[in-house]
Amino acid sequence: MDFNLTREQQELVSLLEKVGREKLRPGALDRRFKPDETPKQNIKLLADLGIFGLCMPASVGGSEQPYINGILAIEKITEACPITGQYALMCIGGPAMFVAKWGTEDQKQKFLPAAIAGDEYWSISLTEPIAGTDLSALRTRATISGSRCLINGHKIFCSHASTNHRFLVFVRFAEGAGGIGAVLISKDTPGFTISAPHRHMSGEPWCELFFDNAEISVDDILFDGNAFGRLLSTYSLERCAGAVTTLAASRIAFDLAVEHAKERKQFGRPIADFQMTQARLADMYMRYESARLLLYRAVAEGDESPNARLNTSAAFVAATEAAAYVCEQAMNIFGGSGMSQDLPIEWLYRLAREHWAAGGTSDIHRSMIAADILGVHFNHRLPSQQY
Repeated sequence: MDFNLTREQQELVSLLEKVGREKLRPGALDRRFKPDETPKQNIKLLADLGIFGLCMPASVGGSEQPYINGILAIEKITEACPITGQYALMCIGGPAMFVAKWGTEDQKQKFLPAAIAGDEYWSISLTEPIAGTDLSALRTRATISGSRCLINGHKIFCSHASTNHRFLVFVRFAEGAGGIGAVLISKDTPGFTISAPHRHMSGEPWCELFFDNAEISVDDILFDGNAFGRLLSTYSLERCAGAVTTLAASRIAFDLAVEHAKERKQFGRPIADFQMTQARLADMYMRYESARLLLYRAVAEGDESPNARLNTSAAFVAATEAAAYVCEQAMNIFGGSGMSQDLPIEWLYRLAREHWAAGGTSDIHRSMIAADILGVHFNHRLPSQQY
């Protein structure tokens, strides 16, 4: 197995490390105090460099690079600025990727150029009040009538919806898992309203979405059912992108902890001299690197691999739990100051910890991992609740 990056990948990483160091990192951690403020200047800079088009089709101005290059880009952007990394995720590995992979040529031409140019920001919307882990229970309904499609329902936990322009929304066209599809909705769609922002524990805003006969063209339907498997396979790629953002954010905490351990003195000596600090740093490094290896293996093998779900779930759980662990241990190394909101360590922990639920809880991923290991299907529904 070759762990070396190609020359193209090395150049990409070097470019983004330079841009991150010079443009993205200054003031990046202060953005935690302004979670509603979109880093427009950073987004436009990355768009002008062609970063948002890395994995997009050439027909819409993309460079059609392999998805692993996109993950490398998201990682380096997030290491420089976690909040900018969230926006990079949504274009490189989020809803825009669904359109790039499954959309018609007309849909690609209509929706992707503005995302690649950094002119439109996207959100993905799956979760409903009664459909979280059990996504197949979603009730937001799409009804086709001639050339129009009407959407009715209620979504929750849609991140950055108040400032984003376009939404990929999972909806139900018919009963059963086979009736689930997806539509593309713009913010100004008649009948579509967005709540005032709520807050995740990190301070990141999320909104409820309400659809009251929200009317779109049938041309904006990505799938009109019979696409649950394909949608989830692509969502696995987004899970990898989400995992790399949280892992990259934890790298900031790790680096800060190493620096602090060298500089902070107690009993007349740097705390890095003490074995407990050394053990914490060693464990942090091993957890981080082990998770990163699992993550990049899942991305390299891709969603066509027979072990795609197993690889993705294992990488996702490892990455999100390692990130929270690394940040928690960084807080311990910082001692009392690690708990203070004057420093970014506790914010990085909160940022990492919320990812234990986003993209699927660790519990449901462990269930899927076990199912794939054992070669069985665990049916979580009672017999009376089967579709």
